[in-house]
Amino acid sequence: MIHCMAETSSYDWSNIKKRCSSKERKFKVGILIAAYGSSNMQSSQAIRYFQARLEAYYNVPVRIAFTSETLRKRLAHARTKSDSVLKALQKMAFERFTHVIVQSLHLIAGIEYHEVLEDTKIAQEQFGITVSFGLPLLTKEQDIEKVVLALQSLVPDSYQENDIVIWMGHGTSHEAEQLYLSLHTLLHSYNENMYSACMEGVLTLKEVKEDLKLKSTIHKVWLLPLLTVVGKHALCDMAGDDEKSWKSQIKALGFECEPYLKGLAESCKIQDIWIDRINDAILAL
Repeated sequence: MIHCMAETSSYDWSNIKKRCSSKERKFKVGILIAAYGSSNMQSSQAIRYFQARLEAYYNVPVRIAFTSETLRKRLAHARTKSDSVLKALQKMAFERFTHVIVQSLHLIAGIEYHEVLEDTKIAQEQFGITVSFGLPLLTKEQDIEKVVLALQSLVPDSYQENDIVIWMGHGTSHEAEQLYLSLHTLLHSYNENMYSACMEGVLTLKEVKEDLKLKSTIHKVWLLPLLTVVGKHALCDMAGDDEKSWKSQIKALGFECEPYLKGLAESCKIQDIWIDRINDAILAL
C-alpha cells in the first residue's frame, strides 16, 4: 500500500491560464500518464494511486495510457479497456481539452519513449491540441543522484549491513543505455553493496555475479525491480523459479536470495521526481 504525504496546497494554474487562453477557445488542461502498463492488481493500484495523487494536487483530470500493444491486446481479450497514447489524446481532444501534459513513466528516453513522442506529434497535428511532455526519470547525468537517493527508500526494512541489493532493469539497445551505467556507478559509490544491472545491454547480471564472488561476507542478496511496476519481467525473469531467473542464478552461487517485489511507482520519492517533471512541462506550455 502506498502512503505518500499529501501536498499542503493545490497547484496554481492562474498564470498558465492567462498565457494559454484565447478568444477562440477556452483553456482546458489535463494530464496523461504514459506507462508500459501491467495487468496485475499490485501494478494497477500503484499507477492508480499516483493518478489520484496528481488529480488531488493539480485539480485537473488525469488519464492513463499504456504503451505496450501486447499488454493492451491481453487486456482487451480479458474485456478490460485500455488506451494507447494516441487514442487517449484523441479522446481528450474530443472532450475539448486544449492543453495536455503527457508524463512518461519510463526510466530512460529510449525506444518506447520516442514512440510516445511520435504519438504526441501526430495528436497535435490531427487533433489540434497543445501537448507538453514530461521527461522520464533518467534523461541527463544531473538526474541520477535524485534517482539513486529515491531508490534507497525502496530497500526493505529488514535489510542488514552485510546484505547485497541488486536492482534489475530492462536495458536497451538505444544510446540512452549510458544512463544505466551512470546510475550503477553512482549507486555503487554510495554503497558498495548496492548494484544495478539489466536484462540486456553492456551491464548485466554476469558482471555483478563476478563481483559477488570476490566478497567474503554476504548475509543475503535482495533483488528489486528497476522497473515502473511489478510485471512479467519482475515476477518471472527476476523472481521466478526457472533456472535462468536472477533468483536461481544467485542461489546457484550459494547465496541466500530474496526478491522484494516493489516497483518504482510505489515509491513516493520516485513519484516526487515525476511531479517535478510535470511542473517543468507545465511551465513549457
